[in-house]
Amino acid sequence: MRVLSVDDNAENRSLVEAILKGNGIEVESAVNGAEAFDRLQNGGFDLIISDILMPVMDGYKLCQKVKADERLRHIPFIVYTSTFTSAEDEALARKIGAERFIQKPCDLATFMAIVREVTAKATDGSIAASPLPSRNEEVLQLYSERLVQKLEKKMLELEQEIETRQQAERSRQELESQLHQAQKMESIGRLAGGVAHDYNNMLSVILGYAQMALERTEPGSLMHNDLREILDAAERSVVITRQLLAFARKQTVAPLVINLNETVEDMLNMLRRLIGEDINLIWRPGPNLQPVKIDPSQVDQILANLCVNARDAIAGVGRITIETAMATFDEEYCTRHAGAVPGEQVLLAVGDDGCGMERELLDKIFEPFFTTKAVGKGTGLGLATVYGIVKQNNGLIDVSSEPGHGTTFKVYLPRCHEL
Repeated sequence: MRVLSVDDNAENRSLVEAILKGNGIEVESAVNGAEAFDRLQNGGFDLIISDILMPVMDGYKLCQKVKADERLRHIPFIVYTSTFTSAEDEALARKIGAERFIQKPCDLATFMAIVREVTAKATDGSIAASPLPSRNEEVLQLYSERLVQKLEKKMLELEQEIETRQQAERSRQELESQLHQAQKMESIGRLAGGVAHDYNNMLSVILGYAQMALERTEPGSLMHNDLREILDAAERSVVITRQLLAFARKQTVAPLVINLNETVEDMLNMLRRLIGEDINLIWRPGPNLQPVKIDPSQVDQILANLCVNARDAIAGVGRITIETAMATFDEEYCTRHAGAVPGEQVLLAVGDDGCGMERELLDKIFEPFFTTKAVGKGTGLGLATVYGIVKQNNGLIDVSSEPGHGTTFKVYLPRCHEL
């Protein structure tokens, strides 16, 4: 079997080559879609494995050209990426004609299992017999149009907010400050997403080579143990990458319609163990709570991070209060809170009676790696993760704090009207 690997990152190309050659597969590499398409003209390839974000020609365009070419469309196409990881990205790849969509980093066994599965289907003719993906240009055009529409809608909202702020000087100054903070967080989010992308590439290489080296060493040997430590450290680093992706709102999620009261109650025992016996956890569920649509694991992340943050702010004995309630954002509230949308919201609040924070710290607490804790006591990613999750779910997070009087985080999520 002969595989064409397409990736603009040299380390990723080397890793894929090492994995495939280690399994007895012949492989050639290209640095972008244009070079790959030229090489395909010479024939002889049985599989294409391609990244998406590349110069000259990206992976989507390469897949589209391959599947539109009668001489090439029988070749199975696997997307292997760390940049585009949402369900919509995978759906677009499949509409264009890709057989599989793999997210980096991926362990060796899973990667090779997918490669063998796809090539087996190609061998039995099921891929060659599949219908030609229809109207690919229209699919890409619609994808681009939706993105432009989202940007236009956001710009319109910002313009309306500016017009409203001009009606009163005090409101204008308050919103201007909030808008500046939102833009800063958006910029940091783009940076975090880029860092996570590059970090994922490096982790893919580290994990891949470490796993291959581990398989070649004798269990129990000094080298085997050292390699296991490297692998464990890399896997812990994957967790940090996922936190950055959460902040940048690029993590893969599976949202469900849930009742927050039930979800929180399922978490209480774990949260009590997390905060310790000296802190009293008080649970106040709101009546007639409406459903929200969110990945339940994201609610777990929000509660765990906020409760740990509250625990660390309490010296000795104290209390943490979790409560839910219904709230309504009116036009007046929205003019004072950038990003708020009028309508019914479901409130999840976590408050403590800890040390509290100075006003100047509140504008920084959601920034990645910002922490007031001592060195070695925290990564500064907990609140950044919460911020990213809330924004990814079209929510709003508000914090109030005063030195000596504790802190309260209020997370507002839009009420879900789905049945």
